[in-house]
This record gives sequence, structure tokens and C-alpha cells, in this order.
Amino acid sequence: MQNINYCQSCKIGEKTREINILGKPITVKNYICSADGINYKEKPENIKLQLFVNMLTFCPANCRFCVAKNTKQDKKIDIDKFKSVMKLLKAEDRIRGIKITGGEPFYDIDLLNEVISAIYDIFGYETEVAISTNGTGLENLKKIKDLEHIETIHLSHHHYDDNVNRELFGNIKNIPDKKLLKDIIGSVSYKDIFVLNCILLKDYINSPEEAHKFMDFAIDIGAPKVGFMTCSQVNGYAKEQSIPYEAVIKEDDPALLFTRGFFDYDYCHCSDGVYSSEDGRIVEFYGKSTKMEDYAYCRGLVYDADDHLKDGFGGNIIM
Repeated sequence: MQNINYCQSCKIGEKTREINILGKPITVKNYICSADGINYKEKPENIKLQLFVNMLTFCPANCRFCVAKNTKQDKKIDIDKFKSVMKLLKAEDRIRGIKITGGEPFYDIDLLNEVISAIYDIFGYETEVAISTNGTGLENLKKIKDLEHIETIHLSHHHYDDNVNRELFGNIKNIPDKKLLKDIIGSVSYKDIFVLNCILLKDYINSPEEAHKFMDFAIDIGAPKVGFMTCSQVNGYAKEQSIPYEAVIKEDDPALLFTRGFFDYDYCHCSDGVYSSEDGRIVEFYGKSTKMEDYAYCRGLVYDADDHLKDGFGGNIIM
């Protein structure tokens, strides 16, 4: 991975383009992220966006660094309204992938199943569908009717020590420990479905050595991939605890083999690679260093728990 300065002038012309989604003008980015930080390619004519389905607002966790800290509302989407909007989006051919989030999706397994079934009925099984979870309710994994078609389950897990990880989630019940995670991951034998997502914090996973311990933990429980993310500065605690991704995942780390990386101007930089433990076992990793720059365009659509389609989290209402 090279040290490359972010390119400040887009060589493809305009960085953004206006498209119409369900009759509303939406500004989107007009370029594909660059492998070298210099050469950016223009997106194809029919720009497609990631769709996030915020199916409910309730989350039992109380993570100090989360934008949804202390969110105890219990608002859920209306499945019939959701289906009607999804059919309109399918007709416009604007969706490239769907991520189900919340709140905590596994808090209502019946609604989660309805959402998944609606997505596959409307968009087809070729659509990449992912679920984000903090792990509470994960013992209900086998109750998902279309589990074999789910592309990825992103599991938030922020420390290799069970007690420390539980503390980070606000000491709530049902956060899975190492043994339970190993059993659940091992129960899905037909494909690698899990990614452990770790938020980097100054007092926790804060150095290459700590990252190695976390990846060793992932190897021990059978997780095929780990994600490391810079903490978004959504509140005072998050600002205080935020640590640069580059301070933890370093390009000169001999235990890491970087396979690819992309730049998105001053917005973010991501990289992928493989970690090799001291005893020769491996796990894939990826990471994202999100900059705090403002951007004046839509980076993804959101179907929110208030039954509105929006141009981003907290964005303008499209429908």
C-alpha cells in the first residue's frame, strides 16, 4: 500500500451528477473510487446506489460511541408500504445492493424474515443482501428462511476480551461471548458469511499489536474476515476516542499483506488484505479510514423506520 496524496481535482470533469429517483432530483457522485488516488473514472450512465433498510429503531445496546446511543424507541417499518416502495425502486433499476440494519434487526426475527422475503421476491436472489447486527438474538440465526442466500452478516464486535467487549456495549445481556460466536459461526458450514466489524478506539483496539490480538481472536472463532473502522465523531465521547485507521493498520506491518485499496478524494480511504498469525493461520481484513469532510451528495438511499425513503441517513425525504 503506497503513501499517496489525495487528488484534489477530478480528471473526469464534474464530481457529481443529478439523477431522478421516483421523480425527485438526487445529486450523486459521478466517479468510481481510484486505486492510486489520481485517476478517477466516470460512472456509467445508469448509476446504482446501495440501499440501507433501517427496519426498526430499537437497539438493546448502549454503545457510548454510537449515534443511536440511548435509542429505546420501538418504531418499525410497515411491511406493505416497504414492499410498494421497493417495487418502484426495482422498476427504476437503481439498487446495486441492500443492507438491513436498525436498531437491531434480530430483535424482531419475524419482521426481519418478512423484509428479507420481500427483498428477494422483488429484486431476485441475485441481489446482494447483508445484515448488520450487534449479536443479540444471533442464536435465532437458523430461523432466517433465506439464510443460504444472505451474502454477509456484519457482526459488531469491538474487543477480543469478552468482558471488555460486553462493557463497550453497555453491559447488556445476550452479547455473544467467544464460545457462542464460535458455535454460531461453525453452524453455517456451506459458506463464509460472517465479518467481525471493530470500531477503533483510543482506549481499546488502538495499535498494531492490539489489532493482531483481535485478528487472532477472529481466527480462533472461525470468522473469515475482520473489518476495522475509524470511529465516526458523532458525539463527545466518539470525538475523544477516535483514532486514525492508519495508526492501527500500518503499511509496514510484516504480518499484513495488502491486496488492494481505494481512495475517495478527502472523504475516505479503504484497503483490503490478509493477516498471518505467528503460527501461520490467516484471516482476511479490510479497513476504512473515514475523513470528516462534508459531502454535498447522496452516498446511499435509506428506507427508514418511519416508512420514508431518504437520500441518506437523516437525509431529505424522497417518498
